[in-house]
Amino acid sequence: MKTCTVFGDMQSDSATEQYPTVTLCNDCVEQDALAKEDNQIVSQGAYDESFGDSCEWCGTTVEEEGVAQ
Repeated sequence: MKTCTVFGDMQSDSATEQYPTVTLCNDCVEQDALAKEDNQIVSQGAYDESFGDSCEWCGTTVEEEGVAQ
């Protein structure tokens, strides 16, 4: 799991809606990297449980990915 900043609602006046911080599983991070210039991830960091315990994109949980909380 990673905590990532992604492209969001670019029409919004709020920076947190334009670039939300979400939890993504390693598989989704890898798939996004393969998208090259069409990727959605702006930045990524270590998993932070305060942003949730499941992948925002596919729903994989921390337990399913095998990350200890």
